[in-house]
Amino acid sequence: MNIAVIGGGIAGLVAAWQLSRRHAVTLFERHAMPGFVASSVALDGAAAGLRVDVPLRVFYPGYYPTLTRLYAELGVSTEPVDYATTFSGADGRAYFRWRNARLGGWSLPYVLPQDVASARGWRIAQGALRFQARARAAQAAGQLGGVSIGEFVAAERIAPDFVDGLLLPAIATIGTCSTADARAYPAAVVAGYATAGVGRQSVHRARDGADAVAAKLLAGIARVQCSAGVVAVRRRNGQVMVQSAAGEEVFDQVVFATQANQALALLADAAPDEVAALAAFHYRALEVLMHRDTALMPQRRADWSPVNARVCAEHAQPESTIWINRVQPALRHAAPLFQTVMPQRSPRDDSVIGHARFERPLVDAGSAAALAALQQLHAQPGRRVWWCGSYAEAGVPLLESAVRSALAVAARVEVCADAEAMGRAA
Repeated sequence: MNIAVIGGGIAGLVAAWQLSRRHAVTLFERHAMPGFVASSVALDGAAAGLRVDVPLRVFYPGYYPTLTRLYAELGVSTEPVDYATTFSGADGRAYFRWRNARLGGWSLPYVLPQDVASARGWRIAQGALRFQARARAAQAAGQLGGVSIGEFVAAERIAPDFVDGLLLPAIATIGTCSTADARAYPAAVVAGYATAGVGRQSVHRARDGADAVAAKLLAGIARVQCSAGVVAVRRRNGQVMVQSAAGEEVFDQVVFATQANQALALLADAAPDEVAALAAFHYRALEVLMHRDTALMPQRRADWSPVNARVCAEHAQPESTIWINRVQPALRHAAPLFQTVMPQRSPRDDSVIGHARFERPLVDAGSAAALAALQQLHAQPGRRVWWCGSYAEAGVPLLESAVRSALAVAARVEVCADAEAMGRAA
């Protein structure tokens, strides 16, 4: 079959790579390089030749089993990294810090006496222990269905200092949303993430970054059209027309590996059920800055951690600044380098070396119904248009769900291909 995959993020790369094993696949990408690496920053000076992923691509193997297997199959080498976190207020003073001791692939979270010396720090630590215990028990008993994390912590009387000072900022940072959005997150999704080895397994990254992953996947895709943004897709006479900056082409099947809202804008002949399903997914804007301004770090150098969250009431979203030197070992001895996600403040202009904007899917009470509607579309006989991405599978919308959805869609396309082949043979 002749198949088009639209979008070169991790979902598009994986879908195109998997389908290329049996079919002629064309990957369309609007950027000059695949979207998975389009925003990465190349460094100069003493670090010349090195690139930093934007946003940073890290993962817990326990929550990312499909991604872990994919990296192993591709021969992508990974390494554990320190992902300890400091939480600070608007004044830059740290109010809590958790650290981790790594032993092989395992990570043991711990706090030092000074981390819990204050009454607030002690309440956060106690709240964390109570939350873990109650979340595990409720998950095992199947009591989290239809409950938001805000409702769960209120019912379980989890310490507000932990909820507002650590839990909700952490969810908002991981899910790239506001703390209000985080409070509405399904409790089952949060518990699934929190109990899948997170906090016990070491965080990992691809040793040579996202570029190495993209190179492995691209090696298996015969035709890649970069700087060829698609402007319209429409079905006609049992085929699918794709109009891009490179012209118009005809395909047997098309896989949208874009965000759902982008796919809806491109599908010129979307049916009412397709419009309803795709419009049910919601998004939040994500801004990421690469810079060297130490003013965005905690006030005291001794409080700096690999991840540094700034939480203050006047901002709907927490600011998270990653100390890149601590999570990319090759840069350990380079000049301080930071990646700030959802910045509340602007770094000095002369310190900025990269700036990117993205959209991230939002998980809320309606997400389960939206996913069910999408699966109903995929189950329709004779389908020739498909959707995959981090939004298209249950759980926190991260690399794992993107890869899982890409492989699931590729499998469905293969079923259609086999059915058509049998029909022709008959």
